[in-house]
Amino acid sequence: MTADTTPAITLTEDRRRCWCAPWLITVKWKIELRNFPEVEKALGREILNAFCRCFVHSDRLTSTISCIDASEKHHGRDSTAHGRDHVSMVWFSIGTLRELALAIRDARAALARRRWLEPESEHWCTLRKLEDRWENDDFFRTMRNVAAFHVDPTVIDRGLDALCKDHVVELAEGQGDKNIDSTLSLGALALHNGLELSLDDYRAFIKTVSTDHVAVAEAVQTAFARAAEAAGVRLD
Repeated sequence: MTADTTPAITLTEDRRRCWCAPWLITVKWKIELRNFPEVEKALGREILNAFCRCFVHSDRLTSTISCIDASEKHHGRDSTAHGRDHVSMVWFSIGTLRELALAIRDARAALARRRWLEPESEHWCTLRKLEDRWENDDFFRTMRNVAAFHVDPTVIDRGLDALCKDHVVELAEGQGDKNIDSTLSLGALALHNGLELSLDDYRAFIKTVSTDHVAVAEAVQTAFARAAEAAGVRLD
């Protein structure tokens, strides 16, 4: 009997009852690429490479949400530690969104060369808006470049100039004697003052970040599934 070498995407599920509560059923699932060399050949290395990078960044964005949620449950919503964690994860998300935009651009270009791009589809409209915002909008690029993974000394200088107008400035804040329950406030104060954003502008910026954050995972997954289908990969 000849083995089936057709490239395919297959969903598998493993349903298990909890031994201590047999009425509870857990479902663990996987989506597998069967005959992977044929999948790679059908899609092409360029497209597969770009989507792999999209998947890495999408997972990192999902992890930031998980970390924020875990921090709230562990430390409490009003804790110093959760406030620090929340702000840090937002800025990590901003840096990741910019890197994701580059991967989206490469995936879009590679699909267009194969005539597989669906530019008017909902998922590609979502991804294109994200790409354009973080690739071409000067404001969003600047926020990433000066305050996300890289913290710009010039921005900090502006923030320190602003803080010098005050007689007392907080250096650090905490609850108890553990480092994990504290924050070195001066750095964040200098950064936020140096960005020179009004409260309304900052809120609008964070709202856009949150919108991009929520939309990306489903859009990336749908775009990949549609590309695979166009390449002749069977969806089981």
